[in-house]
Amino acid sequence: MDKIEYFESPLGMFNLMKEVIIRYYHNPSAIDFLMLVFLLNHLREQIVEGQKCEKIKNIPPDKRTAGQNLFMNLCEMPEFQIIRQLCNGSKHYKIDKQLCKIEGFRCGLSSCDDSLSESYFLIDGEDSREMFSSVYSKYYSYFNSNNC
Repeated sequence: MDKIEYFESPLGMFNLMKEVIIRYYHNPSAIDFLMLVFLLNHLREQIVEGQKCEKIKNIPPDKRTAGQNLFMNLCEMPEFQIIRQLCNGSKHYKIDKQLCKIEGFRCGLSSCDDSLSESYFLIDGEDSREMFSSVYSKYYSYFNSNNC
């Protein structure tokens, strides 16, 4: 029986996130939206092996591991806070953000490589791809700089 590599390490989960974010950027879907919300929120917990924010806050920044610094940096990002709220809210059906899907190329929203029939998932009027990319880039930098 083959193991599923995505569940064996934080790097495995990051590799899954990489696949999903590329697919989402080019062809957004509700399933990938939800998958990214979960992955972007929970990967940080795997990196620090379940340590809680309160414990990490009590460690002086110069004594923290790279993973602990990533954890704290993510917690301070407004984009991450929104993603965390969406993830937690989805469990309890209490989301205080306005989520909507719109179809079709839009001036001021669409990018050059979007199709004319592009789908957009908005969070309080903002393109979710931008929000997801901001948080993803933190993980990307972490995994590239730590030779994972």
